[in-house]
Amino acid sequence: MQPEHIARGEGVGPGHLTMRDGDHAFEALRDAHVAALAGSLIDGVAHGPGGAGYVWSRSVPDPALNFAYGVRRPDQFAWAGAAALGRARAPAFLARDAEEVALLRALFEPAILRPARWMMARPPPAPFTADGAVALQATPAPGPDFEGVFANLSDDPAVRTHLRRTHLPALRAAKARPGLAPLHLVLRDATGPAACASLYLRGDTAGLYNVATRFDRQRRGLGTAVTVAALRAARARGVVQVFLHCPAGGGLEALAVRAGFRTVCAPILLCTSPS
Repeated sequence: MQPEHIARGEGVGPGHLTMRDGDHAFEALRDAHVAALAGSLIDGVAHGPGGAGYVWSRSVPDPALNFAYGVRRPDQFAWAGAAALGRARAPAFLARDAEEVALLRALFEPAILRPARWMMARPPPAPFTADGAVALQATPAPGPDFEGVFANLSDDPAVRTHLRRTHLPALRAAKARPGLAPLHLVLRDATGPAACASLYLRGDTAGLYNVATRFDRQRRGLGTAVTVAALRAARARGVVQVFLHCPAGGGLEALAVRAGFRTVCAPILLCTSPS
């Protein structure tokens, strides 16, 4: 599969994720993740020997969007390293379980390990009803209110600069793709736009991304509120399951649990660079 096929949303992403076992869940959620973000934050997937692959982003250098998977042998490791370095990215490798971690650690010593949580939730049966606090935008790219929240999710100037240089341009340039329906949400409070989230709907499944609260409006339950609003909006559009990828042990994982998500897979990202 060539990168341009990914950018058009072809050949990836099941309509309904059936979690029969750990391996199937990992592969289904990985492919659904690529299908959801292809053409915005993710630009393509390169395929290598023995089923290995490399997911890459042209605009965003973060390892979570530039990683190899299915790497278990030296030849796959060499191919994945070349695929990353050829795109000016430090090689990173996604392991589905402890067995793959051990195989990768026999090939190299990672600079840092980043445990992740891949989670699922079923939207609540209550229909979504807009109460004036949540605005919905069914367009590929989010609007200015969304950008204003997402760009200020941290009080760290370096983080804000990184988001403005990488993530926001990629989100702004997103194009419509067949079979994928983006939906961006902005929750307002008395001060204005305060929290945001994005849904990428494909069949009866949706991916939840970009959940953020302005740093000066955090610890007020707004992140949970916009997440629950997203789940209800997904249900109103026929979605029966929503997936979420997040770092393990962080605030987003705790928020997701409060909103009804459960962990399906716990992969680990092994990075060759600490940054």
